[in-house]
Amino acid sequence: MVPNRSEAEDILQETNLILCQKANEYDPDGHFQGWAFKIARFQVLKHMTNVKRSKLQFSTEFIEEVASEEFDSRKILATQKALAICYELLPDSMKVIANLRFKQDQSIKFISKSVNRPLGAISSTLYRVRQKLVDCVQDKILSIESEMDFKKNYDKG
Repeated sequence: MVPNRSEAEDILQETNLILCQKANEYDPDGHFQGWAFKIARFQVLKHMTNVKRSKLQFSTEFIEEVASEEFDSRKILATQKALAICYELLPDSMKVIANLRFKQDQSIKFISKSVNRPLGAISSTLYRVRQKLVDCVQDKILSIESEMDFKKNYDKG
């Protein structure tokens, strides 16, 4: 839905963080996949609004069409669990900045003033946070999926 893989990964991370934040709002009797995709769709639209100066953009209609396609909800759930685990493993200094940016949706300028660090240092830290989360999720995803499969098969038997 976005032309740049890195941007797509950032949007996915932000979406997963929001899903974690709003987990208590999810109705277990509802359709999780639809709920999660709705949040993801809003994150993509928010991203598009933030990068209007980009040369390549997809129309809202195209994004809506792609977003309505079926995805592997098991993979999404495993990624969400991995991200929650990895987020907790961040060093405290990174977690403070990540919380301000991703959970409280604060600007880099605001964060810079709040933690008394230069803008460049905040941007660099956020880049490292994203990289740590991506690497950690990739490391943990297979074991979480295996655990989910085991529980699913165990519950059947």
